[in-house]
Amino acid sequence: MNRAQNSSGSLGKTGSIRKRKTAIRRDLQSQVSRLTLQSKVAAATVAGVFLLAPANAWAQCVVGATTVTCSDTTTTNTTLPANAPNDRNYNGSLPVPVTVTVGPGATVNGNGIAVSNIGGGGVTVTNNGTISVDAGNTPTAGGTAALAVSALGGPIVYTGGDITNNGSGNAFDATQTGGAGSVSITAGNISAASGQGVLVRDVATSTGISVTTGAVTALTAGKNAIDVQSQSLTGNVTEVANGNIQAGNA
Repeated sequence: MNRAQNSSGSLGKTGSIRKRKTAIRRDLQSQVSRLTLQSKVAAATVAGVFLLAPANAWAQCVVGATTVTCSDTTTTNTTLPANAPNDRNYNGSLPVPVTVTVGPGATVNGNGIAVSNIGGGGVTVTNNGTISVDAGNTPTAGGTAALAVSALGGPIVYTGGDITNNGSGNAFDATQTGGAGSVSITAGNISAASGQGVLVRDVATSTGISVTTGAVTALTAGKNAIDVQSQSLTGNVTEVANGNIQAGNA
């Protein structure tokens, strides 16, 4: 009887130990599962950061040796490198064109864009989106227009979409300041809330001006929709408007 009791007691202890081991094993498995889930969530979060980072990096103007490439960007009234990559104004002294590209469907707003080249290479702007100045803003860095372009010789070439100044200033200024250079503009719709629509100026040594636009609106009293004046002794001036021209000075 004692043996049976001892045997029974021994079996009871063994069963109890097994139950405790099973409980511990289940608890450990549960902890491992939770740790695995947490690790997966953490990895997904880290992966998300890396996936989002390139998109954030593109949402500004990226400056190369001779290029400025912009996606959606709200510019400040500053000159590079004061507030890179959101500066409005870019200056070059290059024998080749300073090239500005606004990406497909992108919006450059805030204070618009200004670019100049005093090296004789000219400026090329390709606008695959829109360029604008926000209401209440008065840009001054590099000019007062939503898009201000100047060159000391070489071709000024603009191709692309709409330009709007909802603040103070003109919509589009293109200026040759010296040397032998031309101005060629092929634009979409252009409008200015308080200034001129398109203003173009050159010098006696310039080689010609060509302006083609969509609708142009500049309804403030005394303002012109398209104001092109040439000092060139040899170059021709061509203007084509493929839309309504509305001006306060009409």
